[in-house]
Amino acid sequence: MKQISLFEIDQNEIKPNEIDLSYKRKRASEFDFKDVPASSGIYGIHPYPAMFHFLVVRELIKRFSEEKMFIFDPFMGSGVVAGECLINNRNFIGYDINPLAVLISKVRTTPLSSEILFNSLEKILSSFKEFEPIPIEFPNINYWFEDEVIKDLSKLKQTFTLLENEQLKNFFAVVFSETVRRVSRTEFSEFKLLRKKNGNQNQNTLKVFQEVALKNIGFLTSFYLKFPPTKVTLNIQEQNITNDIPLEDNSIDLVITSPPYGDSKTTVAYGQFSRLSLRWLGFEEYVDRTSLGAKPKEIANNLPSPLLYEVLEKISEKDEKRAKEVFSFYSDLYSSIKTIAKKVKRNGYVCFVVGNRRVKGFELPTDKIAADFFEEQRFKHQETLVREISNKRMPLVNAPTNVKGKKDSTMRFEYIVNLKK
Repeated sequence: MKQISLFEIDQNEIKPNEIDLSYKRKRASEFDFKDVPASSGIYGIHPYPAMFHFLVVRELIKRFSEEKMFIFDPFMGSGVVAGECLINNRNFIGYDINPLAVLISKVRTTPLSSEILFNSLEKILSSFKEFEPIPIEFPNINYWFEDEVIKDLSKLKQTFTLLENEQLKNFFAVVFSETVRRVSRTEFSEFKLLRKKNGNQNQNTLKVFQEVALKNIGFLTSFYLKFPPTKVTLNIQEQNITNDIPLEDNSIDLVITSPPYGDSKTTVAYGQFSRLSLRWLGFEEYVDRTSLGAKPKEIANNLPSPLLYEVLEKISEKDEKRAKEVFSFYSDLYSSIKTIAKKVKRNGYVCFVVGNRRVKGFELPTDKIAADFFEEQRFKHQETLVREISNKRMPLVNAPTNVKGKKDSTMRFEYIVNLKK
């Protein structure tokens, strides 16, 4: 599915009877933000799949927290909640399993002067010719990159990794990552790794790097001129929420997060999206192996949501293997919620933003299932706000039966599940 089409959705007026308002759902059109791209400002620095809409986050911060409170995002992605905390005077703690997401988050939330950035870019461009390519090897490198591109990327990597300032090094590492995607043989408009049919159209690697750098400098500096950063704590780490995490119990005032909507194999391929960048930057690849639902589990009657088992039974009648995959995802989601719940203060809030995907023609009511999981952890489900997806990079149709021409709708709405401890 191409990125450009992931933004598109039928803009016809939604009929009231198309929206199921059970499970304390409330249609909240004020959260749609149809005319504002999610990739505005610093959120345009490096594409990233299924990105939170920053205006949704901004509104939730204002509704459920006060200045200097601690906000936690355990599925941080590319740092949208972090950015909004920085300009809205909230302390932030964020985790993600993807090293590329952590890097992008740090760059988006590190204000730097245009003078320093332009001077550093000039040094990189002028020193490029002084370097000789260093041999780079990783699986299938020649399948994804032309020989000249490999040499140029090798030289480019040397230019910015020698920068002494860690913040500048991170900034240009993110520029380099996007350049890698643009000059590769992959379809840039795809999140999954798909090879171009018509070659690379002779892109100049250094020119692409310069264009991306100038774009990102503009995004970063203009955003923080308009929204000056506040003096808060930002703690951004690579962590897996399903494991033990270095965060004190009862320390968080508000959780704002949007977990994966399903296993990465059948929803958003975060690992595939990041793979080439991670290889060039020297990071270990384990995103898809450690994401929710990555490890198959046998279906067991140990999750506190009767509704989940009703849907699992229907899916199992059509495809037992897919039912096990769905259960594995929710089992990991439940483990994550148990960890999250312990970190929230009494009377603290959770805003859990999910999409209800379809499997084998059946909708998985993740909003209700997540509410069940949190209520078992002594949270009170207050309401679920329903917004129409219009700017989120998510596929709108899939092929559930793998029958040519047969499609099924996926997610038209996003559900903001609000709970109080």
